[in-house]
Amino acid sequence: MKLKLSNVFLDYILFAAFVLVFPASVITGLYYPSVILQQGLSHRIFYLHVSVAWVALYAPVLSSFFGLMYLIRKQMDWDILGYSMNKIAFVFSISVLFSGPIWANSAWGTPWDWTDARLQSFLVLVISLVSYFVLRNMIQNLKQKAMVSAFMSILCAFNSLLTWGAIRWIENPGNHPGSVLGKSSMDSDMKLAFWLSVFAYHILFILLFRVMHRHDVLKNALLYIKQTEDV
Repeated sequence: MKLKLSNVFLDYILFAAFVLVFPASVITGLYYPSVILQQGLSHRIFYLHVSVAWVALYAPVLSSFFGLMYLIRKQMDWDILGYSMNKIAFVFSISVLFSGPIWANSAWGTPWDWTDARLQSFLVLVISLVSYFVLRNMIQNLKQKAMVSAFMSILCAFNSLLTWGAIRWIENPGNHPGSVLGKSSMDSDMKLAFWLSVFAYHILFILLFRVMHRHDVLKNALLYIKQTEDV
């Protein structure tokens, strides 16, 4: 079975939507919502931080699904999907690690709180993603690579779920406003900017994933040809 994500018409639609929505979301987040007096202008990075965090948390879960499908079906297509998804998860996770401290340092005077289990759990998620790529690159045999990657994807998904739970279950005043966690309501102007940003970054996520997957399919085909020639 060949899993095909290539669709030129869909690509044009996604690209057009991205060109229209993404700049609008950035401008809206920067200028439309009222300034939070306690945090000043620094709170505007929240619209980027939370949007990319959503993708960073559920992308490993999607990758673990692809990993499970590989373990069940033994088809390399699933491994490539998981590999591409974890690449996107890593990019968005790094964005979270950079945007979060910028926001926190400006708003609360410290870029990182080592006593906050929520921050540490997200750092563990990033480390697990790095471990995924390190182990994958150490293995040359494609089938062994796919097998190890599948189990590592499941581990990354477990860390992602722990982070999601820690953000909601562990009380620690300072960051992660209650409106994001569903514990209070947003003002209407913040809500518009927030959901527009979430939509824009999800379009970006889909575009990056489709491009990355095509790249990985070609790369995997070249590796397969090289291994068969060596045999």
